[in-house]
Amino acid sequence: MKNKMLLTNLLIGILVLSACNSENTNIKNIEVTKKDVVTKDEQVNDLGWEHENPASPDAGNWEPVEFPDGAIYTLPPAPTNDSETTKKDLEELLNLATHRSEEDIQIIRRWEREINGPNTNWNKVTEEMVKKYKLSPPESARVYQILSGTIYTASVAAFDEKYANLRPRPTHLEPNLTLIEDFTVPNHPAYPSAHATTGWAASTVLAYLFPKEEEIFIAMAKESDLSRKLAGVHFESDNSAGKKLGTEIANDIIKGLKDDNAPSPIYICK
Repeated sequence: MKNKMLLTNLLIGILVLSACNSENTNIKNIEVTKKDVVTKDEQVNDLGWEHENPASPDAGNWEPVEFPDGAIYTLPPAPTNDSETTKKDLEELLNLATHRSEEDIQIIRRWEREINGPNTNWNKVTEEMVKKYKLSPPESARVYQILSGTIYTASVAAFDEKYANLRPRPTHLEPNLTLIEDFTVPNHPAYPSAHATTGWAASTVLAYLFPKEEEIFIAMAKESDLSRKLAGVHFESDNSAGKKLGTEIANDIIKGLKDDNAPSPIYICK
């Protein structure tokens, strides 16, 4: 049993190190048959299949992906309505609304819940990465599970804090803050921003999974945050709290991924 496991780990290491030196994660010129992997109860049914480039031969040994309870995370109380922080944030939003450009409106629309929404955008970029790195079906399924579980956990955490703080939206405190045409203020409290919480959680785990693409994910999270300020529905302090919360959640999830027995080139190649 130990000898078979050592052989499996050696083969996995070869696959990973080879992929680090290539843009294509497919590994060439390595023959792996069912004899080379540990099977259930150590039973091997060798019917003759073999391939020089087997897809995820160790997938049967991967551990389940686990996620923390979003409700365990907490934030400092939201700034009060008459605080200097809120006043400063409102001044910024009024200035942004006064000088909105067509490009600003496009950014707002790109992250608007009724059209695309943040979750759709994060799934789109993940699909692009899955195609770019030519992930196998088990690898891509795992990546999607990690992303969805991260966004779900971050959403639970964000909404738990929203209803613990009940912070009004900027438009509730400043009637002169104008919105773009056909834009609706979300019907839940402001603090923290769910866009920021889920966005920074998603960008952090995706940067871990695809480290070479980190700049893309960070830019997306920043644009998502900006879109909500340009729209006039979130204070900067909402975004800052969301970033803190989402990053903390993502880092906890990443800790669990490091011990789940599911190595892949995208996880370790820098």
